Amino acid sequence: MNEFEKACEVDNTDGFASHENVIEWLKDSKTATVTLSQGRYITKIKKLAKQYPGEVEIIRENKDGSLLVHIPVSYIKINNPPRREYTEEERAAMAERLRKINKNVEEGTKC
Repeated sequence: MNEFEKACEVDNTDGFASHENVIEWLKDSKTATVTLSQGRYITKIKKLAKQYPGEVEIIRENKDGSLLVHIPVSYIKINNPPRREYTEEERAAMAERLRKINKNVEEGTKC
């Protein structure tokens, strides 16, 4: 094992290392380096690597399952979650629908 591989080894004895997700790129760079530990993103990246092998490159898969990947910066998108303000009437209607659903579930009937 060379020095780089030793440095990449993840000590997961405390469970902390497996929670890290990192995205980094230099200004005006076309490629980002991504480290992922969350299963849903690992699965997505693996599919993208098969689908677009020239764009998505899995550099390393660690013993804990986390990935070190190179992806195009254009793949990165940061969104503000949609937020909706409800009127009192809308809230009351939603509450009534939920009560009806819960009643139907308790009675064993369909919603």
